[in-house]
Amino acid sequence: MEPGPMKRQRQKKRFIGVVFVSTVGFVLALLAYRFTVNAPVFQGEDGYSLYVRDTSSTVEEVFQPLMDQALVPHPRWFKVLLALKGNPQARRGHYILHGGVGMLQVIRMLQYGYEDPIWLRMGGYQTRDQIAAQWAALFDYPLDSATKALEKDLGFEHVVPNSYQVYWSYSPSAIVERLQREHRVFWTETRKAKAARLNLSPEEVVVLASIVQAETKQPDELGRVAGLYLTRLKMGKRLEADPTAVYAYKQRYPNAGIIRRVTGKITGMDHPYNTYRQSGLPPGALATVEPDVLDAVLDAKPSGEVYMCADPQRPGYHVFARSYAEHLRNSARYHQSLNRRGIRR
Repeated sequence: MEPGPMKRQRQKKRFIGVVFVSTVGFVLALLAYRFTVNAPVFQGEDGYSLYVRDTSSTVEEVFQPLMDQALVPHPRWFKVLLALKGNPQARRGHYILHGGVGMLQVIRMLQYGYEDPIWLRMGGYQTRDQIAAQWAALFDYPLDSATKALEKDLGFEHVVPNSYQVYWSYSPSAIVERLQREHRVFWTETRKAKAARLNLSPEEVVVLASIVQAETKQPDELGRVAGLYLTRLKMGKRLEADPTAVYAYKQRYPNAGIIRRVTGKITGMDHPYNTYRQSGLPPGALATVEPDVLDAVLDAKPSGEVYMCADPQRPGYHVFARSYAEHLRNSARYHQSLNRRGIRR
């Protein structure tokens, strides 16, 4: 039997050896993780946007162009790790790469579709064709897919212009659902109550606001123009709004070009949107409407003005009238101004 001190000394050496081996193993494991699994996968400019379009592509196929450009610092290790992971397929989406992204992290990002959002700016004054073209360009959709989604599920009455964070992989119908959700958020109980005070539904407010928005670009005139149209609606008069006549004319003649003078040929055309011929509001909004225009309509206070005409002295503004005789005088001055400038159509 060994003496007690010698036995304890041997046990101590064995313990130190185990600790040393464990420590070395742990350090080596950390280094292996750092230089393989967690090694940086990208050495290009921070914030690089990687788009995966083809859902049949593997992660390796997606990264091959970056490896060809020497933007992947350890391509061999990356391919080994991909092989160990079964070389998974990449999901459609938008992914932002930077120097701190590790190999395993990026594989998981693409494999499970952990996307980075993009910004979608829905502006005012946009037509359906313009929105479809915007979506097709931004999301890489076929143009007809975007057009069909807009025509089927999304009227201008349900679009609130703003900047929205969305995912690039969204389908057209998913974007429509997002915009409809934001529309519900915009129409608070307070705004609904204001619309009811005007005897209008939220959708009708948007239709009227689209006319006001097309009529004037002057913020200080929005409420006054809205008040005039509200007065005409209350009196049962046709709106006789030039923007609706121009919209109708361009619907029928899409290659008509820029219209600088609204003539009798335009206002006399029979069309559901032409408020020179049809009573009440048109069937839908003329375009998307900015929120400040919607609020200007909701806060409008009719003052009894019934007529308006472009002001030749202040381009972009209007002169208003309560009587038809006064309006005829204003209109004559405006048309004389157009004649002097040679504007016939």
